[in-house]
Amino acid sequence: MVDMMNNKPHILITGPIAPPFGGISIHIKRLCAVLHDGFSIQLVDESKNIKKGIFNIRSLHLFQYIKLVKASNLIFIHSGNRLFKKFHILFSKLIGKKTIITIHGYGNRRSFPFRIIDQLIFSMADRIILVNNEIHHKLSLPKEKCVVMHAFLPPDLNEEPPIPTAIQNDLDAARKNGKCIIVANASRLDTFNGEDLYGLDISVDAAIRMKKKNLNFCFIFTVSALDQGKDKYEKALADIEKNGLQNDFHLHAGVISFPKLIVESDIVIRPTNTDGDSLSVREALYFGKPIIASDVVARPEGTILFKTRNAEDLSDTLEKWMRQIKNDVTEPAHNRKDTSLFYSNLLNDVINKS
Repeated sequence: MVDMMNNKPHILITGPIAPPFGGISIHIKRLCAVLHDGFSIQLVDESKNIKKGIFNIRSLHLFQYIKLVKASNLIFIHSGNRLFKKFHILFSKLIGKKTIITIHGYGNRRSFPFRIIDQLIFSMADRIILVNNEIHHKLSLPKEKCVVMHAFLPPDLNEEPPIPTAIQNDLDAARKNGKCIIVANASRLDTFNGEDLYGLDISVDAAIRMKKKNLNFCFIFTVSALDQGKDKYEKALADIEKNGLQNDFHLHAGVISFPKLIVESDIVIRPTNTDGDSLSVREALYFGKPIIASDVVARPEGTILFKTRNAEDLSDTLEKWMRQIKNDVTEPAHNRKDTSLFYSNLLNDVINKS
């Protein structure tokens, strides 16, 4: 169905809608801005945070969901939840709707028969966007349907909220004292393979090692939502106090603009033990900042790697780059117009394909 009032095709985007802010929810937010001029967009939220005026699939209002799907020309699936991914594809196909799915990541732990089921259902989509080449090696999908496109969409700093006063005070004090400002973030403090997924623990361990070497640094680590990770957060606070890092390592909970924090930083780190196509890595590269990331997956060109879950290697790599750091900033290399054209062409191709 095309909106007769504005002559725009209807796109239904499914996935976690911010807040909380994570890689996928930020991607969806920026994607809506990119597509706004050419498409009429509706949302199906999958997050646990209910927002007024946005349909949430967890409400189990099936008739409202059916109505949204039927009114759309295309279902654009960005679900992080495995069950939701499959449900959207199967239901859309059942009532004859076209679908595109973006696979934002795929873990190594999915085994037979679950991997086969995933492959079969994902292959039903009209097009499949993979955020990195590694997913090709993990899933056997129809090559003619697949396109590799990283998930990064550049932020508009004018639309980003200001940095909270408490964090800005930390930044100002660090700069006044000539400290190297290191930043990292996590949407939540999740566990993966029995370890801290986002690497808050090894970030604190690396800071302890750097403190013993009398390095002059200010580490700012932000967590968007605590959810199930309050114990990890409190342990990190206790370790910071125990090791006298109160003036060197600042841990903040709550939603902040990480792009604005990146701009204020000297070094960005991504110490995760699993990853897809990291938004933080792409943003750091976009703003010309040194980005140090775990070697758990292939990273974009220009990323500085350290050994995954190795606090000593992280601290050594940070020390090396603190000594080499330069003040000049690379011009952003990402073209927002090119990204808009990619998505517009892809969506229109699928919609118009007979």
